[in-house]
Amino acid sequence: MKKSSLSIIFFISIFIFSGCSAIMTSIGDSKINNSIKTYRNKGLTSAGMSELISGLDYSPNSVVGINEFKIQYNEISAIKNKILTKKNHTENDIDNLNLYLLTVEEFRKINPKIPTIKVDYNDFNNSKIKINQIFEKYVERDERFGLDRYRKLQKINYYNSLLNYINNYTISSIVKDLENQVTINLYIGSSFRGFSQLDTLMTNALISAADQNINRNLGNYIFFRGYSYISKISSNNFFINIDFTDIDIVTLETSVDENNGNKTFFKRKKVFVSGVYKIYNNTPFPSIKPFSFKDTYTIKTKKNDNSVYYDDERAILREILENNFSDMIRYDIKNLRF
Repeated sequence: MKKSSLSIIFFISIFIFSGCSAIMTSIGDSKINNSIKTYRNKGLTSAGMSELISGLDYSPNSVVGINEFKIQYNEISAIKNKILTKKNHTENDIDNLNLYLLTVEEFRKINPKIPTIKVDYNDFNNSKIKINQIFEKYVERDERFGLDRYRKLQKINYYNSLLNYINNYTISSIVKDLENQVTINLYIGSSFRGFSQLDTLMTNALISAADQNINRNLGNYIFFRGYSYISKISSNNFFINIDFTDIDIVTLETSVDENNGNKTFFKRKKVFVSGVYKIYNNTPFPSIKPFSFKDTYTIKTKKNDNSVYYDDERAILREILENNFSDMIRYDIKNLRF
């Protein structure tokens, strides 16, 4: 009986392993076919090469994939050899050299699975030293004077892509300098001065939302530093004054539910807020962008015997406002053009 059970477990394991293997092979073959289509339509590309290597990782016995890698590896190696003989290099040359690094470095990780593919790693190591020098020379000579912030961000991304497979202090230092130039410390505040309880609630909710998101990285080297009053504006310190132009609460509908003599009154409301962002970014005049949001909520009043229970409308409103202001900070403000 025990031997029979072990046999069943063994055959089940074989079945599961075979099924998983078939799925992996199918995924790999699909990736290989997609990479071949990319190669035929666009030639050698980082995306196509990455998908081809990934496909071989899933399906290392694919004859189609193995032959395709040999073709593309030989082609990028020949291009690399030609580029290394040049004295001056274009961006296209740099891209091709980076593609050569990607091809060998990423394939190296799966080479033990596919011993039939031979890569000249001695040639690669010698070439990598020369490529490092070429990358450094190219970045040093690349024009960076007078660029706007958007172009500097593009340069940062491009230079960082050159550091994927090499270590280079000079390029890293240039990237760091550009990062310092584009980094923005963003503060928000409000010059709105209302006198009603709702006006005060708005300002307090904005401050609370800012406190919840303080030091948040909004992306593209923009860091939210919290709520503040207008401070010194510089190339790295920006201020957004949130000016509310309309705050309104309207009742949408009312209803009553009665059960065993106890009544519950429902009131569904909508709050609407609009205003403008005034963006101060070291220019003579602020740039202005409108914003608005609306939300609905329901408050209940319960009458049981001689007692009356009220929802705290102020607390409900504050939570709604805080959530909307927090969303503004995380998603809306970060997409403003700086």
